[in-house]
Amino acid sequence: MKMQKFKNKVALITGGANGIGAATANLLAQQGATVIVGDLRPVEDAELMRAAGIEYVKLDVSSESDWKSVVTGVSARHGGLHILVNAAGIEGDVTSGNLERMSLDEWRRVIQVNLDGTFLGCREVMPVMRKQGGGSIVNISSLAAYYPTPYSVAYGASKGAVTQLTKSVALHGSQGGVKVRCNSVHPGLIATRMIDSIAAQLNKGMDAAAANAAQQYFDRVPLGGVGKPEDVASLIAFLASDDAAYITGAEYTVDGGSRLLR
Repeated sequence: MKMQKFKNKVALITGGANGIGAATANLLAQQGATVIVGDLRPVEDAELMRAAGIEYVKLDVSSESDWKSVVTGVSARHGGLHILVNAAGIEGDVTSGNLERMSLDEWRRVIQVNLDGTFLGCREVMPVMRKQGGGSIVNISSLAAYYPTPYSVAYGASKGAVTQLTKSVALHGSQGGVKVRCNSVHPGLIATRMIDSIAAQLNKGMDAAAANAAQQYFDRVPLGGVGKPEDVASLIAFLASDDAAYITGAEYTVDGGSRLLR
């Protein structure tokens, strides 16, 4: 018999069409949650999600009106909203991510999705969760929040800001006797479309020495290789559950031990 840890819980997962978001949606659904995936892209495995009872809604996380419409609609249709996973994010154009080459438009594009989108999600679900007596928000940050790289200025800045935003939301959500928890998850190298895109962009302009250094880094990850989206989903599910009822404002890495190498 499958564990129904999230029975009678409603979860909204942004960026849930693929990667970490999709893995999280499937795991929460398997454990009894009513799951709504919000994304601009179509779901990669639509049949699997339909079979799991997962609902899809179109959501541009950088749009304030989209957020208001989706949160209002989900809470009205399902009688509440208990879990928000802000997993939507973009890496931006890595080839122009260098400080001197980056345009203001590209900077704003990354910030609008990664930071503004997370802020809007937290803001819109907070009154719903407080009214119903509590909830859990999990924001997906990145190891890039801790370690700057010369080729992803906007991405690193956005994820650092998401980490700090998470702490502010956690403090706000703890006020007034109604507990809305908020924590951040920081994936390292995970087999997702984003990592594939970053690798492809870097390979175009990477010289042999840089490519060798990157490979040496991959080879040195203590637990080896690249993680799976399901590895991150398991941690998200824990933080979303009542098992983490006394955890808020915390940062968790899922990186195979990569931080130990720094």
